[in-house]
Amino acid sequence: MTKTPFSYRRFIVTGLLVLFSLGFLYFSEQSDTVNPLFQTIVVSIAFFLVIPFLYSKMVLKESLKNMGWQKGNVWLGMFTSILSVALALGTVLLFTRFTSFAEHYRLPNIVEREFIWFILYELVLVSFTALLYEVFFRGLIELLWLRDFGLWAIVIQTGIFVGLLFLSNDVSWQKLPILLFSPLSGVIAYYSRSLWWSWGASWLFFFLTDVFLLVRH
Repeated sequence: MTKTPFSYRRFIVTGLLVLFSLGFLYFSEQSDTVNPLFQTIVVSIAFFLVIPFLYSKMVLKESLKNMGWQKGNVWLGMFTSILSVALALGTVLLFTRFTSFAEHYRLPNIVEREFIWFILYELVLVSFTALLYEVFFRGLIELLWLRDFGLWAIVIQTGIFVGLLFLSNDVSWQKLPILLFSPLSGVIAYYSRSLWWSWGASWLFFFLTDVFLLVRH
């Protein structure tokens, strides 16, 4: 397909938006007068969810389907989701057996003690966190920005995500599940062309991992 000047401009502007968002998240300093958790939630929602939506609709004037907000290919979505969750869980079992992952991965105390808080934690916080990552890394970066890169889009979005964690000194056993599923989620989004499948599979994997480690503890 022949590239038009608009295609190049669109690619450059979207890339600048991605770099600006990641740069702001990395370099921004938290205020001492506001709760750090609240600041993190507000900033994450703004840059991982609101800005990508507004950019797609108001700047590019494109359908959100181009960012994965569609049913997509149901069969490929289902197949890649099941395969990815199974593969990721198998990897978690290996890490549990041969490393100290299980000893270092902990849920909040109240979540480990109270069943109702565990359910709320998984259904609200975990699922919403997974959504934010899917919209930004698989939606904005992979499906919208790097749509012409083919399978390389999966590799690049994974590299950007891992790089952000390293730069933020946020690489730990606690981040292992989301690191493991980043490329797999990219595969699901790539073949299904839908964030619904990658989001659902991500949440299911995180939920099953938490259940397994909670029981093990």
